[in-house]
Amino acid sequence: MNLSRVHIKNYRSCKDVKIEFGALNAFVGANNSGKSNIIRALDFLFNPSTTKLDEESFWNGDTSLEIWIEALFDKLTTEDNEILKGYLRPDGTFLMARSAKIRSEEGQETPTSEEEENNLEISQHYCKPIPIQPWLQEGEINGKNINEWWKEKDNLRVNNVSFVEFVGGNKPSVGEWQEKAKQFIRQHLVKTDFKDKWIPNPKGYPGVLKGTLPNFIFIPAVREVSDEAKVTKSNPFGKLLYAVIKGIPEEQKDDLNEYLINVQNKLNRVGGKERFQGIVDTEKRLNEILRDYMPAELEIEFESPSLETLLTTPRLLADDGFRNVIENKGHGLQRAVIFSILHCYSELVSGKGTEKKKSTIFSIEEPEIYMHPQAQRTIRRVFQKIASAQDKVIFSTHSFLLLDVAYFHEIVRVEILQKSGSNHKTVESNVWQLSMAKMIEDIEERHQKLKGQITDISMRELYSHAYHPTRSEGFFAKSVILVEGPTEQYSLPIYADALGYPLDNLNISVVDCGGKGQMDRLYRVFNELGIPCYILFDYDSSNTDKEIIKKSKELLAMVGEKTDPQEKVFVSDKLAYFPHKWEIDLANEIPEIDKLTSKARAVLSLAHDSGKPLAARYIARQLTSQKPPFVPTSINSILEKAVAIKWEKSCLVKRKI
Repeated sequence: MNLSRVHIKNYRSCKDVKIEFGALNAFVGANNSGKSNIIRALDFLFNPSTTKLDEESFWNGDTSLEIWIEALFDKLTTEDNEILKGYLRPDGTFLMARSAKIRSEEGQETPTSEEEENNLEISQHYCKPIPIQPWLQEGEINGKNINEWWKEKDNLRVNNVSFVEFVGGNKPSVGEWQEKAKQFIRQHLVKTDFKDKWIPNPKGYPGVLKGTLPNFIFIPAVREVSDEAKVTKSNPFGKLLYAVIKGIPEEQKDDLNEYLINVQNKLNRVGGKERFQGIVDTEKRLNEILRDYMPAELEIEFESPSLETLLTTPRLLADDGFRNVIENKGHGLQRAVIFSILHCYSELVSGKGTEKKKSTIFSIEEPEIYMHPQAQRTIRRVFQKIASAQDKVIFSTHSFLLLDVAYFHEIVRVEILQKSGSNHKTVESNVWQLSMAKMIEDIEERHQKLKGQITDISMRELYSHAYHPTRSEGFFAKSVILVEGPTEQYSLPIYADALGYPLDNLNISVVDCGGKGQMDRLYRVFNELGIPCYILFDYDSSNTDKEIIKKSKELLAMVGEKTDPQEKVFVSDKLAYFPHKWEIDLANEIPEIDKLTSKARAVLSLAHDSGKPLAARYIARQLTSQKPPFVPTSINSILEKAVAIKWEKSCLVKRKI
């Protein structure tokens, strides 16, 4: 069973949020954008409990609303189909929902926050399409209704087919009507003749959901390893060990129990002469002393050792060069242990390989916490491995090391929208996603000869050329300035600071695209995820390579600008370009540029590197350190437009219908 889609309504910041899910799903966005709210909504969907809800769980604190979390499942197994056969849709999918609301009776006051836990009502629902016509709806077919419908027989018609003629002209009984209605629906109704109907709380349904829905394991950003490492019958580590004991062959259990009985005999009176003499002597002396105070007798009794007792005693020790209990290890190792326990637990409850019974959804807040860069890259590989084995991983992150531009379809970008109401402001989470199907459709429309040849794999290969860890930084930005290379990436922030545009404070990223050839790909990904992009490049008008000129024209056409080169630096609301190159066209705007360039070369030669990017950065620092700071006119205009960039619309080419 695969979670395909979720619709969240009225839960915390999620007024109305729809999300499509793949095998691996990375939630990104600013702090307080709603990432954790979405994950917690999923936790409620799979593990419903009134303890997870309070007044703040309702959107805008409005407890008159109903929390509604809806999920669509596909790829059901044979066993799933058998268990859920009464709840499935015609296409074989399963659409269900959990809801929560505050119980309110007419005339009853709204419950206080202290009373809410007892006044919360959780319901579960499933959805199936039913015929629009009441006389074809199974729940409406009864003797009374049949009599009324038969009075207007001419109205019993769909798609020019008469139901009266279908049943032979005579009024059927209730049972006959029900059977004929099923046949009529199969033979004569089309998709538009149905409407969705939600059915709440059918008998036995909660148990059905518990037995069939995927296991949902939620790992919050802050979780103590001691909670996971202790052994109880209800926590994952305890269940793992109990399962191990349960799986011990009976003959081995008999040997172990015999040994434990022998230990008991050595410690307690039940052992008679086998009891340790030291315990016997201590008990005797205690009683001799006690008799001087009052007539009574003491017995030293040790708790009888048993498998149950032993299962409460294990500790987890880790040896990373120094053997110690896991609670005393670093937070990074502790977090890795938590992941390991829960992963192993999921295999226990879900099965592995051909024995797999249920899928597991791992939902993890900020897995990068306490992890160094190499460990973060390892985490991503582990997540990919889990996701390729029928399970699903959902995680929120602030680390670009856990993202990959080539896997843009995994990214779920969450942003917060502030809206002004009649009395006060409200906030709503908004979600952006970019599917692989949309990108394939776009490239096929732009290159007709490629139609039918593009696959998910070939698209990832195409975009893997644009991948670099630091380019994923753009997924976390409010807006992005796309530049060709390090020359602009090094220099623009320096000029921006001098102009009073601190790019980091404004959450604006300058992304080095690694050349002009990657810029359109990165632009499409960022733009379709709702991140406004400003493009800066060299037109290279004097270059003899036609492909380089062609790429410049493609970038201009993509944002709707004229493609012929201008003689001066071109600056618009969407992009800017230097007619020739950065260093050539800026030279005319910088006083004594030859002296600055020579000085830059002399200084940088000491570092055995006089490359263009470092020289441009040196010049930028020298110019902005003057009093007052000097910023070339073109750079001033470019940064003014880039900082003000707003998202406008999709840049993908739509399929012509």
